[in-house]
Amino acid sequence: MKIRLCRNAICIVIAVLTSNVLHAQQLTEANFDRLVPSGKEVDAIYGDYAIGNKAARAIIAAPEATRNANMTVRDVGGCLLDLTAVEFESDQLSAFYPGRRKFPFSEATTEGSSVTVTSSGSDKRPKCVVTYQMNATQPSVEVTTVWTSTTAQDWTLTLEDDIRADGGKEDMVKSPNGTTDVFYVEDAYWQQAYAVIAPGYHIRCNGNSRESVLTYEPKDGNAVVLKPGKSFTLTRQVLVGKELPSVLANAEEMAQLPIEKSECEFTIMTGSGHPAAGARVELRHGDEYRGTFRPDQNGAAAVRLPVGTYTVNASLGGSSIFPKDGLTIDVRGAAQNAFELQSQTYRPGIVRATIMDDSGQLIPAKVQFNGNGDTPTPDWGPDTAEHFVRNVAYTSNGRFETSLQSGTYDVTVSRGPEYDAVFTKVIVDAEKTVDLKAVLKHSVQTSGWVSSDFHSHSSPSGDNTGSQKGRVLNLAAEQIEFAPCTEHNRVSTYDHHIAELGLKPFLATVSGMELTGQPLPLNHQNVFPMKYSPRTQDGGGPVTDTSPETQMERLALWDDRSEKLIQQNHPDIGWLFYDKNGDGKPDEGHSRSFPLMDVMEIHPIDRILNVSQFDVRGGKPFNNNRMLNWLQLLNRGFRIYGVVNTDAHYNFHGSGWLRNWIQSSTDDPAEIDFMDMVHASEQGRLIMSNGPFLEATLTSADDGRTVVSGQDLEARSGKVNVHVRVQCPNWFDVDTVFVMVNGRIAPNLHFTRTDHADRFTDDVVKFDQTLDVDLKQDSHIVVVTGHRTELLGDVMGPEGGAQHPAALTNPVFVDIDGDGFKPNQDTLDFPLPVKFSN
Repeated sequence: MKIRLCRNAICIVIAVLTSNVLHAQQLTEANFDRLVPSGKEVDAIYGDYAIGNKAARAIIAAPEATRNANMTVRDVGGCLLDLTAVEFESDQLSAFYPGRRKFPFSEATTEGSSVTVTSSGSDKRPKCVVTYQMNATQPSVEVTTVWTSTTAQDWTLTLEDDIRADGGKEDMVKSPNGTTDVFYVEDAYWQQAYAVIAPGYHIRCNGNSRESVLTYEPKDGNAVVLKPGKSFTLTRQVLVGKELPSVLANAEEMAQLPIEKSECEFTIMTGSGHPAAGARVELRHGDEYRGTFRPDQNGAAAVRLPVGTYTVNASLGGSSIFPKDGLTIDVRGAAQNAFELQSQTYRPGIVRATIMDDSGQLIPAKVQFNGNGDTPTPDWGPDTAEHFVRNVAYTSNGRFETSLQSGTYDVTVSRGPEYDAVFTKVIVDAEKTVDLKAVLKHSVQTSGWVSSDFHSHSSPSGDNTGSQKGRVLNLAAEQIEFAPCTEHNRVSTYDHHIAELGLKPFLATVSGMELTGQPLPLNHQNVFPMKYSPRTQDGGGPVTDTSPETQMERLALWDDRSEKLIQQNHPDIGWLFYDKNGDGKPDEGHSRSFPLMDVMEIHPIDRILNVSQFDVRGGKPFNNNRMLNWLQLLNRGFRIYGVVNTDAHYNFHGSGWLRNWIQSSTDDPAEIDFMDMVHASEQGRLIMSNGPFLEATLTSADDGRTVVSGQDLEARSGKVNVHVRVQCPNWFDVDTVFVMVNGRIAPNLHFTRTDHADRFTDDVVKFDQTLDVDLKQDSHIVVVTGHRTELLGDVMGPEGGAQHPAALTNPVFVDIDGDGFKPNQDTLDFPLPVKFSN
């Protein structure tokens, strides 16, 4: 019996071991928690198989044709799915595919500590049997493949695997393309490294930021020809460790490569003589990358290295400890080498932050640090990280501490557009602690409305590697109050992260998904709530379909036809509504989906300030303008309400720069009923914004009845009063307000600071006017505000900050003759769109 305390000190895992090797077990509800390792990329579900020893733990995916890890890591049945070192569980492996997915595995057996999967042979391909096994001590999985000919002819075997480890937004290094004896992958930030060896073979690797194909070339140069009825065996080792230097040392020894090594003890100190705990220390042997390691709280680390001369670079928070490429060490062929390395320039201090609102409550917040003058801007971690992402610190409880290189920093503290931001400076002195205290004024009052983002992603989606906990931190720090979990093709949940981070008073959620099928980019729909079935394929969600209509019908029928909000994501509106076959000629569109669609994304939002036929991005036509197309749809009689969402994939300012304010019976996130959010959205009672808080109430001059966006109003006199109120915090402004009647700006209801200065103020409430609207026909009314020249700016990061402030309401439908609202069919001087072609 072995008891292991997890690195997050939350759970205790008990594994039954014999001779330090875990007996292979199929995962069930009873054993899942104690057998499945931890890590951002863990994808194990019930029915998979676990093996392990005192050094490493692994999961083999059940050999089923329907077994997918996520949207893009597919067909993993029978593959090595999860692998992590026991000393630091941080799985970063998406999948290791033996045989490069050419042999569909259909059955599995266990014996002792091994798992064997089998692909039956045929007259077109040999039988393929793969066995995964771990010995008592090595942090590696032995993968043995036996091919047996079932054909009547000679079969030339191509010995190859592929390995999926996504590094596009990670601090990840992979073996260069070419031929090697040891293939490796290292994620320096998430601290997990992998290597593959095949004794007797060279490995030719060819890969990209996601996938690497490994071809095994016999060192004797002979091709492998499988004779009828004969078998051939290939054995390789997949190694894992916290840090690449140790993984390479283990791999080279297991491969019996004649490389002399020595034990090396490092002590890394700051310029003040203190341990540089957690520093990222990179080693290079000439042009050869040898990996990184991180010293412990005493600044100490032990590493095995081949004899030779190494260049040492080290950093903390992105600040160099030693001059770049200016420090070298000689590892000699002695029993032990000791290196005491002290910086001459890195002299950090501590920043201790306390963030409150103006009532004295500690609150989640986002804090940006930018070096002033010669002071370097911090770079704590990649876009996938959690509390510290590049130069941004997220706090879930208003407090954090971090070390920073001594110097002067420009600091921005914010919490979304309901709060004034604080712009200040912090001077960090070496070996001293400086307090950063900020009070964020809740200046914009949104009583009766809660902020939301219906579309976010993280690593379980499969198209990115962002930490899901980091996503939740990002949402809360930007004061998003309701955020359904909408991973691609998988029902998932934020509940455990919200509980761990203590965010229940600030962030409400519900399980949902984004069903993403072909054709792209059309066939994307978000949906919530969805029943979450944890640890099962796709979280219990439906599979995709090549028809957007069938896919949307499937969503509507799922969970016993339960009520749910269905959102069409970032559509090509012409293709969806008017050009089903995409031939550029108008037709009925994907008409079966129209009654099922509750809301539709119509961002980029600031395009409403200057509506044109085409959107332009990067100086080129990008797509039909969704804002224009949506207004045309309203005029054609479609009541599909608009929403704007970030579709955030990474955690560097990913969430927060687009939001919907939804009418709510409570302002307390802890009391939000997600079905109230569904009903309000179905009824269009929501405001779209990238910052400004826009309120518009419409009152019939006939009977005094008042409504908000999404509702119907009767006004037989044709006279409607529109009360418009716009609020902004201290870090952006608006200079424009206008009313659109049936998709056209009413000339007498277009106000700018330049021409109507008396209508605007410089206070929090920028505009507060009651406007008289005279209607000659049934009309839908949309109210818009924004700024024509200024941008949101640095508070919202480089992407969101490049937008002009803008907000708009959903339409109110005004009936002036008492026989119900009738659309006017106006196409607004532009043709109805068809599938966009650039």
